[in-house]
Amino acid sequence: MSNLKRLPLAGAIAAALMASSAMAATVDFHGYVRSGIGASAGGGDQEAFGAVGAGSKYRLGNETETYGEIKLGSELFNNGEQSFYLDSNMAFSVDQANDWEGTDPAFREFNVKGKGVLGFAPEATLWAGKRFYKRHDVHMSDFYYWNVSGPGAGVEGIDLGFGDFSFAWVKSSTSFDYYASENDAKNRNDVKSFDIDQNILDFRLENISVNPNGSLTVGVDYAFGNPSGSFGGGWKADGYDAGGNGQAAEIDPIAESDMDDTGYMLTLEHTQGEFFGGFNKFVVQYATDAMTAHGLGSNGQGVSALTSDNLDGNDFYRIMDHGVVGLGENVEMQYLASYNNLSFKEAGKPDQTWISLGVRPVYFWNDIMSTAVELGYDQVDNAFKTDAGDWKDSKLTKLTVAQQWSAGRGYWARPQIRVFGTYANWNDDSKGQIGGEAFANDTDGFTFGVQMEAWW
Repeated sequence: MSNLKRLPLAGAIAAALMASSAMAATVDFHGYVRSGIGASAGGGDQEAFGAVGAGSKYRLGNETETYGEIKLGSELFNNGEQSFYLDSNMAFSVDQANDWEGTDPAFREFNVKGKGVLGFAPEATLWAGKRFYKRHDVHMSDFYYWNVSGPGAGVEGIDLGFGDFSFAWVKSSTSFDYYASENDAKNRNDVKSFDIDQNILDFRLENISVNPNGSLTVGVDYAFGNPSGSFGGGWKADGYDAGGNGQAAEIDPIAESDMDDTGYMLTLEHTQGEFFGGFNKFVVQYATDAMTAHGLGSNGQGVSALTSDNLDGNDFYRIMDHGVVGLGENVEMQYLASYNNLSFKEAGKPDQTWISLGVRPVYFWNDIMSTAVELGYDQVDNAFKTDAGDWKDSKLTKLTVAQQWSAGRGYWARPQIRVFGTYANWNDDSKGQIGGEAFANDTDGFTFGVQMEAWW
């Protein structure tokens, strides 16, 4: 009897849903995902190889997690002159270890973009909410060297005649750990956290034509912060004592005056189109104080985390060249050359230099199958400090060969399934800090596996 009553109710619900969907706006579905399976030679799970202190690693055959982004968006209003678009993005990441892996999703984007709504600049877009804001990255190493993302608001695409002007206010709170007393720091007891509300003002001039098929982007980012409360001072702890007692190897006092919650970054980027069938980007960046870090932008904050390495008086500069080119009918290649230097105010702490060189040529056997070879080298001078107080460098060379099957021909063709083998070699000073448990006592390692990657 109850089943007979449920059928009309189910039909009514279905009819209501169909009616509402007919009236609803069209939903755009986009996203990114990667996942697979891998192992380390000699047993154990697949390990990722990256130099100590480097801002990124070369990623082909060197990713050990399942990661995804699901984007849903819809144009909610359009009268022919003005329009409003709602965009969203939920991201997730799991260890890629077994069948059932739960995780809390990250709300990366929820924003509304209004086009044609500004009378003084009808070509521009007014926006507000959380979003990925004009991110600049190197796909081969998954490194975001200009990434001012987070909750914010702004106007983009104001036509100045010689280029497009955009400005934005983006916020990203950050925190750092400290200890209230010298004794707590020495014994690493009762760690505390202090929060700072970070804000960034981003100004960009884009699409400045400077040569045939070449354009220039000029950007200025100014960061300023507001402490969430009063910081009365404390202590920071670095490293671990060689005695194996869990105590810190080095402790130093830290005061609120030591921390700089302001700073700026200047960016110049030249993009050359129609460059051997692809593109080339040449980038120069300079940053001070709170904007100084090798991984600036790679963590999605766009500002440093105000640890002991990111204090008032630091300076940072980067010179980078990267792109994708065609080398004949059947070969395309991505390349990267990057030099990064971070100077510290802290006495006795030498400059940290990170050099990154990499290539990924891909040979296309046909419109579906290809072979990729990725060779990357990272060197970080003064990457870490030993228990004895000596500064050591970290050097790593990584080589991956992958057989690939893609949805079409071309370097960017996805979805893609790849079978890979990865070999990495690192210097003696980095032993125990690269390669995880599987290669803790080695200076080289080999991993293998199968991975898929897709974006749409």
